Amino acid sequence: MVKVSSLSRSINSFYVEWSALNHYLSSYECERNGVPYVGFGDPRVQKLWKGLSGQERKEVMKRLGAKNETELQNYFT
Repeated sequence: MVKVSSLSRSINSFYVEWSALNHYLSSYECERNGVPYVGFGDPRVQKLWKGLSGQERKEVMKRLGAKNETELQNYFT
């Protein structure tokens, strides 16, 4: 059970840190407010992504229904 909890914490941390790069705005809100959106392909987001373990990355892809990182990038753009 502890393993699942730490897994969720790491994944949540990934999303929170990525969201902070976008000033906690959605892509739509960024566009509407003239703020550049930091997408999945951005090197800062990729650094956060690579900081996740392989199991954590698989879990994110599973939750979003992506089979690989290319599909995941398409999902986030």
